Amino acid sequence: MFRLSNGQATTKRLKTDAEDYKASTNDCIRLHLFDPAKTTSSSWPPTSLSSSFRPEFTHQIFGDDEEIVGYKGLAIDIYFSQLDFQAYVEVKFEDKAHGATDIVSTLQEHFPGGLTADQKEYMAAVGAASPPDLLHVGHALPLPGMKDGVMVRKINLAGSTQELQALHCRLQPFLLFFIDGASFIDAEDNRWELLVATEQHDGQETVVGFGTLYTFYAYPDKRRFRLSQILVLPPFQRHGIGAALLRGSLTSFAPLQFEDPTETLQSLRDLIDLQRAMDCGWLQSAARQVAEGWGASDLGAGVEEAGGISGSAAAANTNKVLADAQKKLHISQHQARRIWEAVLYAQPKVRTDEGLATLAQLVRKRIEGNSASVKKQAEGKRIFDVAHHGFIMRKCKGRLPMLPGNGVPVALENDEQSPEEAEHALAEALTARIASLDAQLAKLGVLGK
Repeated sequence: MFRLSNGQATTKRLKTDAEDYKASTNDCIRLHLFDPAKTTSSSWPPTSLSSSFRPEFTHQIFGDDEEIVGYKGLAIDIYFSQLDFQAYVEVKFEDKAHGATDIVSTLQEHFPGGLTADQKEYMAAVGAASPPDLLHVGHALPLPGMKDGVMVRKINLAGSTQELQALHCRLQPFLLFFIDGASFIDAEDNRWELLVATEQHDGQETVVGFGTLYTFYAYPDKRRFRLSQILVLPPFQRHGIGAALLRGSLTSFAPLQFEDPTETLQSLRDLIDLQRAMDCGWLQSAARQVAEGWGASDLGAGVEEAGGISGSAAAANTNKVLADAQKKLHISQHQARRIWEAVLYAQPKVRTDEGLATLAQLVRKRIEGNSASVKKQAEGKRIFDVAHHGFIMRKCKGRLPMLPGNGVPVALENDEQSPEEAEHALAEALTARIASLDAQLAKLGVLGK
């Protein structure tokens, strides 16, 4: 087996489009965490591996096809020191064709904190490294109910030490491997906050997850927060750390908005917000009052956009309930409606054929309203290419002809849907929503009460 070392490798003039010389990057790449204190050059590869795992996404590095050409029997191993996440890549293959993908250079472009293919250089750097000080920087966030040893700290990146900024740079490549559409942030912008989750291992604080928050100002004198990205490293997932990061964010940065959340993150947020809502007696009382009015006679009355039933005794109070939930739980209007649906679903009288039919109308109204809002926001927006800098998006007045320099209108996925396709998609969304409500309330032990 040939090993790539400092770019030196024997190559053959073979066609790189041959199937034997193509490899799926999701399959041939493995990521490893190891303890540098238990590793030496003579014991390589490390016997102290904490965990090995495959990436979920590689298209942001290797293109939409997530494919490498020009190698037969390809294996790519990327090692990260658990101490400070310095990275080393080792590329092995049975044969290499002329014109093959330059794997190391391609990876290095996406590792702002550095990536080496020189094992001797790497071991020297790891051996000389000191553990970053994670206990005396930033501010610890409250984590009620979290197990001992886990801590989440908020750190202003621009105002932190070079050591912490370097650590963040080395963590960022994980975003590309595990978050679709992830992007790096400008660490010199003092509006960015870094959330770092650590856990004690053998007396040493080890980074197990992180997130980024952006602060922006709302006229005239308010601050708002947007959660950009949040990631728990795969070996430490399903231990409540993601929930700890999110809960700490929600309690310390209110109101908190989310930037294009994944389905998993949205579900986690729903669960946390729902847990808080179920502890609000006034909200439970309002839900019981509405549920009492949900009978077969109400079904033809229609559904108000805000989420109440027109003609019922509770309709006049629904807007106030949603406004109070938004204010007291520090959530957005959209999130308040989602939580209101869940609180209603927890009422036994709602989980009947008649009640579910009425709840479905509420969910439908919210989904349709959200789609209309997104479409309205996109109207008039066009994308313009910027040489060497990607693209920008801006809103333009009037209709511009499709000519060079006029940009490209923002396209929405459902623009070309037929009414039948739109109705089918909505029906699927309704079914998925009811299933998610079942799962969330079951996790909280609410169903059956």
